[in-house]
Amino acid sequence: MKFILHQGLGYSTVHQIGDYLRSHGAGRHWIERYRGDIFVFASDQADGVILRNEFAGLLDAVNDTETDRTRRR
Repeated sequence: MKFILHQGLGYSTVHQIGDYLRSHGAGRHWIERYRGDIFVFASDQADGVILRNEFAGLLDAVNDTETDRTRRR
């Protein structure tokens, strides 16, 4: 599962998300920066659910099948 961090949020938010996942989830996630956007990836289903439920106001899910590379809002 792939999520994009909302514009204007930075690494302190990423650290908060990572700490929460390590404490409450499987902790199987990673963060990548690409062309000014910050992406959070979760390889575990439980972590994906946590990201959708707990951080919905900070992250948007990204559909990997989209080919136009536009941000989803």
